[in-house]
Amino acid sequence: MAYAVTHILVVIVILELARHYVFGKNKFPRYLVVIGGIAGLMPDIDIPLGWVYNFVTGIGINFHGMFTHSFVFVALFAILGLVLQIRKNMQWAKIFYVIAFGWFMHLALDCLYGGYKTFFWPFQIAAAFCPQTNLYYHAESIDAILLVLWLVHEEVHKKIKEYI
Repeated sequence: MAYAVTHILVVIVILELARHYVFGKNKFPRYLVVIGGIAGLMPDIDIPLGWVYNFVTGIGINFHGMFTHSFVFVALFAILGLVLQIRKNMQWAKIFYVIAFGWFMHLALDCLYGGYKTFFWPFQIAAAFCPQTNLYYHAESIDAILLVLWLVHEEVHKKIKEYI
């Protein structure tokens, strides 16, 4: 499993690149990038929810990877975006598309790092398609490399001042 910073940074980097080079700043405002970054971490909401459940019930259970790490949520947010787009509400449609993308990237990173999640909850289908890499042992280095590369990219293109 990738660290939280990687889950956020990968989504932010991809969305910022799309914002700058594909969609344009006017059609893809920065708040969508922020929402996408947060959505990149949202499948891990099951961790603090598990803490609360354990505290309230006294039963030690680990919810991580059971429900929220499912493509069902990606599909749900994408469908909501499509419905809103059909109804001509593009502002909210974009938000739901970005949430679906961030959620999907979280699942993709977990899979890349050697996933163990129930990606197809509520169906009990094994995620045998995930590679068994040893990236987890390099997670701290990957976080640092991603951040430095992104900062260099922003400085080279004179865009780092947009974050200050």
